[in-house]
Amino acid sequence: MPLQNIGTGSKIIMERIKLTSLGQIHEADISFGDLTVFVGEQASGKSILLQLVKLISDAGNITQTLKKHGFDWQGKTKDFLSLYFGGGMECIWDPAVTKITIDDEAFELDRVLTKKGRKRTESLCMIPAQRVMTLKDGWPRAFTDYAIGDPYIIKQFSEQLRLLVEMKLVPSEDTIFPQVGRLNKVVRDAIGESIFGGAKVKLDRSGLRKRIVLDIAGSQLPFMVWSTGQREFVPLLMGLYQLMPSGGAAKKNNLNWVIIEEPEMGLYPKSITALLIILLDLLKRGYKIIISTHSAQILNFVWATQLLVKWNAGSAPLLKLLDVNATPFSKELAKTILQEKRFKTYYFSSDAKVKDISTLDPEDPDDAVADFGGLTAFSTKVSEVLSEAIRRGEA
Repeated sequence: MPLQNIGTGSKIIMERIKLTSLGQIHEADISFGDLTVFVGEQASGKSILLQLVKLISDAGNITQTLKKHGFDWQGKTKDFLSLYFGGGMECIWDPAVTKITIDDEAFELDRVLTKKGRKRTESLCMIPAQRVMTLKDGWPRAFTDYAIGDPYIIKQFSEQLRLLVEMKLVPSEDTIFPQVGRLNKVVRDAIGESIFGGAKVKLDRSGLRKRIVLDIAGSQLPFMVWSTGQREFVPLLMGLYQLMPSGGAAKKNNLNWVIIEEPEMGLYPKSITALLIILLDLLKRGYKIIISTHSAQILNFVWATQLLVKWNAGSAPLLKLLDVNATPFSKELAKTILQEKRFKTYYFSSDAKVKDISTLDPEDPDDAVADFGGLTAFSTKVSEVLSEAIRRGEA
């Protein structure tokens, strides 16, 4: 029986997804945790699967948004796939062989796209890997500023940022970061120190066109002279703002899931630690999170946290890992993560299968598990080569 509530915007409890023959992925069986991490080589199917999860959650909102901006696939599923996944991607889905089930119920794309009476609210926020493209000369691009063949996800995210900045993101003093009402001081301080070095992110209205700038002691730096990490992080931060409403609400109404592709892009290890605090804050607020990553640091943190839970080690070691002081906020954050949240990790392998490597056990005989999906393989190899060189030198 096909799923009845897929794409309606109602709260979907998606615990497991199974699929065969979707793009590069031959086979996948994924049970989601509170935080689910995808690792694997480039072009191994991670992004396709993340976009699929978005489609499963928000098909009604997606079709409405496309039509609102003048796109029409005229009932042709392949044309919809091209509009959604991007030009040339219509062949990733073959109705004869592509099979998808959500919690053991069939997901049928044709049925979802033609279903009437859907609610249009969005239930999943996806922040794409190409987020740096959303800021053009320091201003978010409109949905229709992109080419027809550009993926829906980048268009939608960019349009959300544009509306956010124009309508409700910036207070009267035009400061985008730091804003007292948006993030806890622990999080603001970690970001401010490690990513912006004390600079402010501001909205500049002084010229003929508004733009987002970095303000350093009154000197305003345009977008193209920012560091790579700052250019990558600012659209990510603005996307996170919509998940962390001001006024005391823990989470945004209707949104239950968050997907972030490669959140670590352009960031120094200390900045990635600050990013981890944000992810944990989102978990504490009640969101389920899926990320794709090429960062060994993120996987090391997941592995260490799982061991702290297993050892019942308490909050102090976790706070030390995050380089934060023990405050009421940070202690409650650590307690929630250690006592209530579950992590899962999956490796997208070169043989087109997706493997559960959640134990992240360095002693596991399976290299995919022991090397964290290949992210620590080079470090392991360095140790082996140097150990062998030392032994030969002593012989």
